[in-house]
Amino acid sequence: MAADEEVLPAVSTSSLAFQAVLDDLVRAVDAPELAADRAALVPTHAPNELAESPRCSSLPENAPIRDTYEHLDDRQAARAPVGAPPARLRGRGDLTLVVGLGGDAHTAAAALAASAGADAEVRHVDDRRAALAARADGVRRGIPVVAVFPLAGPADVHAVVPQLAAIAPDQVWVAVDVSRKHDDTAEWVRTVDAALAVDAVAATGASLTASPGSVQALGLPVLWLETPPGG
Repeated sequence: MAADEEVLPAVSTSSLAFQAVLDDLVRAVDAPELAADRAALVPTHAPNELAESPRCSSLPENAPIRDTYEHLDDRQAARAPVGAPPARLRGRGDLTLVVGLGGDAHTAAAALAASAGADAEVRHVDDRRAALAARADGVRRGIPVVAVFPLAGPADVHAVVPQLAAIAPDQVWVAVDVSRKHDDTAEWVRTVDAALAVDAVAATGASLTASPGSVQALGLPVLWLETPPGG
């Protein structure tokens, strides 16, 4: 998908889910002005639309964990079929989370925000409160937010599962450099997927390995942030 192609709108939160998010914002982020404006902010969108694209496209403190996993069950049931990377979220306060190793996450988040348009902003988050603050800022300013959650290394993900699970984003991407050892990548991606239900992979590094197609073994839709293999 070229950078200037239209990105279809998508909403991954129902009105009831968004109402719960607003309640969290009012309680956790000291945003009384949102309390007065709840009714106007709750969306009435149609079900999530997915961008029609091939399997690999190209682009030149905390709530109870139990409640978070109930939300995860709904997300997993609505997950896009493999082969269809989702459209970028563009709604007011929509929160897209990008998890990856170090700078990979930042690179992917910047690309996804640019392709979303709508003045999407990239923010660093490391727990639920930071995510709520980022979402509240997006609601106030009428923009979507792309949140970055960098991992220090493949093994680091196990220690941060509670923080990841509590964030409850609207859309989840993993940033994968396909030139890294696939077994290490698969381990941390599976862990993130178990905690958050990953929507897609934002992939780089195709020119640095003889086997870029190994990313397909993750079983997730893939969006290439550079020239894809064979492209």
